[in-house]
Amino acid sequence: MLTWTFSGWLSLNPGEYFASRNTTGEVLQRYAGHDAPTIATKLPTPQSAAVEARFVWLDGSPMILAAARDGTQRPLDVTSGQTTALPQDRLWTAAAKLLPQARLADRMVLEEYDSHWYAHHHDRELPVLRAVFDDDARTWFHISPVTGDIVGRADSSRRTYRWLFNALHSFDFRLLLMHRPAWDIVVWLLSILGTIVSVSGVVVGWRYLRR
Repeated sequence: MLTWTFSGWLSLNPGEYFASRNTTGEVLQRYAGHDAPTIATKLPTPQSAAVEARFVWLDGSPMILAAARDGTQRPLDVTSGQTTALPQDRLWTAAAKLLPQARLADRMVLEEYDSHWYAHHHDRELPVLRAVFDDDARTWFHISPVTGDIVGRADSSRRTYRWLFNALHSFDFRLLLMHRPAWDIVVWLLSILGTIVSVSGVVVGWRYLRR
């Protein structure tokens, strides 16, 4: 009961103590390597079925991201429309420009979920790149190796928030999530116990008022 109450209060981010998880436009502009939008005069015809196309910049070069009806995305060459692949070194080069005042201290390729990048109630992409910077906030950026999109950002305050809010409120500990339905059983038992505590409190209060 106490952990749910405390973490529920933290969900309001009182005093805006914890940093935002969003990436600012200025940071995205450095990552793109271009500050002016362009309009294609002649669009290539994608070689695969696509229901949406996004025109983006990555490290100073234009790129098309085509999305299929099932939600999968793939990068396309801007001149031929052919499916292409993003070299990892290009992604790391672009990532190094995200925080010009800091150094890209570590480059990680996550092949499986960990305590900070995990799927719970919604899927998260794997593998994913984790760019670790040596700034005061020890910022991490998670980058899709397929599309080059920045899919997550976390600094030290957000990682603290993850343990104070998500862990206490959703019990999304890695061990429980890896062995479903262990998470479901724990949450159901705690919910039943919380209901018993709540009902007993109402009964005690009602008896007191009657006297």
